[in-house]
Amino acid sequence: MSVSSKQAPAAAQRPGLMRRIVSTPAVSISGGFLLLLLLIALLAPLLAPYDPYAQDLSRRLLPPIGYPNHDAAHLLGTDGFGRDYLSRLVYGTRISLLIGFSVVFIAGLIGTTIGMIAGYFGGKVDQVLMFVINTRLAMPVFLAAMAVVVVFGASLTSTVLTLGLFLWDRFAVVVRSATQQVAAQDFVLAAQSIGFSNTRIIFKEILPNILSVVVVIATLEMGSAILLEAALSFLGFGVQEPTASWGLMLSQAREQLFFDAWLIYLPGFALLSLVLAINVFGDGLRDLLGARGRA
Repeated sequence: MSVSSKQAPAAAQRPGLMRRIVSTPAVSISGGFLLLLLLIALLAPLLAPYDPYAQDLSRRLLPPIGYPNHDAAHLLGTDGFGRDYLSRLVYGTRISLLIGFSVVFIAGLIGTTIGMIAGYFGGKVDQVLMFVINTRLAMPVFLAAMAVVVVFGASLTSTVLTLGLFLWDRFAVVVRSATQQVAAQDFVLAAQSIGFSNTRIIFKEILPNILSVVVVIATLEMGSAILLEAALSFLGFGVQEPTASWGLMLSQAREQLFFDAWLIYLPGFALLSLVLAINVFGDGLRDLLGARGRA
């Protein structure tokens, strides 16, 4: 019998976890909202009423529905370049989720690898990697990201790569601790005594047992990545024109804050809703997985 068969009880609990997610209002509502936003991002070309990059200066700064002089052709009005605001908000969902998933994938790959190696081998390997982790923790993410973007240029690609290379520390710290706990279990010691290679033990025995921890960290870090991208774009160091980014839309609306406040609060509310839903879902998932682990 394979040592990996020890994971069967955990697999048998998965239906219970899904029932718990559905029966927990905070997790189910936030998860459903995230699923809705994901569908909006995937179907953006079909849902957006106009080309988000098409400019019409003769129709600039039209107010949204509910305001005087509202144009029914543009439900949420237009921006300073005459671009349909609803279309840009829809495409902004795609940009935010793309950045969130991409950054989490890069950061998770780096941090999980470092954390598993440090936690499994221990000793001098752990000391060296902990020095690397502590060095990263001593660097302020936002300032370091700004410096990197200034050197290599501001764009969607550079923003994703920069954030991905700076947000792996939480993955590394938590995965290292989880790996140390799993590595002390009997089934890992049995695999070592049988003669399994370290690579097989790490990826076949340890990784499946800490995957739930990685998923929880990923949901929480996704919100941080989206907020950091919005902040960088707001200051001009992130996504550049004409890309429909919520942070860039906030930056472009600064001068109209006291005259056309809706240019600020529409992308601001969208950003707040997305990050709040991610954080609520991540916190709820952490509690559910933690309760399952204790059970």
